[in-house]
Amino acid sequence: MGVRAAEYFAVASREVAKTISEKCQVLGKMLEASRVKLHSAQEIAQDSVFAQTPLLQEMNRVFEQLQSTTVDPNMVGGERGKTLFDFIDAETVQSLQQDALEQTKEVEELLAAHQHAITRIAAIYEFFIMFDKAHGSDVDALVGEHRQVASITDEEAKPVQELYDAAVSFFVDMEQCDRFLLQYFTTINDIYPHYEGIFADVQLLFDELRSLRDFYLQFLASYQSVGTEMLRRKQHDTKVRQFIEETKAKLAQLEKEEIALRRTFCEEHVRFLPSTLCPEIQNLPDKYTVVRGDCAAREEAR
Repeated sequence: MGVRAAEYFAVASREVAKTISEKCQVLGKMLEASRVKLHSAQEIAQDSVFAQTPLLQEMNRVFEQLQSTTVDPNMVGGERGKTLFDFIDAETVQSLQQDALEQTKEVEELLAAHQHAITRIAAIYEFFIMFDKAHGSDVDALVGEHRQVASITDEEAKPVQELYDAAVSFFVDMEQCDRFLLQYFTTINDIYPHYEGIFADVQLLFDELRSLRDFYLQFLASYQSVGTEMLRRKQHDTKVRQFIEETKAKLAQLEKEEIALRRTFCEEHVRFLPSTLCPEIQNLPDKYTVVRGDCAAREEAR
């Protein structure tokens, strides 16, 4: 092979090797950026989605407590067999649970697809850098930037051509990978914008479920307090009725005494008084009656 041919292969090998190196650098940066995106999405998913999935089981346990808590028939017009579960909107809660499960699964699938794309890109990147591992020292020695192509000797001509053939063959293989890289990066670029929306949606679902869980737990606690409260009210009513009976008895006694006093007065004095002079002097005392009020009417009057 002539010197001019050796020079051609040297320059060509240098350019191809440089292009391979640049492609490796670009792919390495893109791979790292994709890994950062995945890591960020995984952290957010862990905090806003996966860490909250135990809430679904907690809600089921609350349902079990509601189903096992029998309602006192006296509180529901004598109807038997009712539980606290009959008083909640279970269908809505179960629908929210199902939505949360489905969206959690969707998050898992998005992350898995993202991870798969990165795994494949990383494998291609490992292939790309194999050229430098296999031929880097030859490139530097034979056609490195420090070499003057005119200084290539006849003994180096054949290794230079072999290096050129290896570089071109490797570059062709790299180009064959480009369509796969495009596919994987397109997958990542399609997935990433969906994260923000689905994370927000799942967070809202879990917030609503958490609020319902807390409400139903308080529902259970409040029901446990109803019996004590009803007993207290019964005791109050008993005290009031007793007070009323005592008051009625006192009123009756006062009325009896007042009637006697008025009759005595009238017997002694009325016959001497003209009928038109203070006619009400003969009136009996007012009669008082204790009347039970209407709670609903009082509320309306407020």
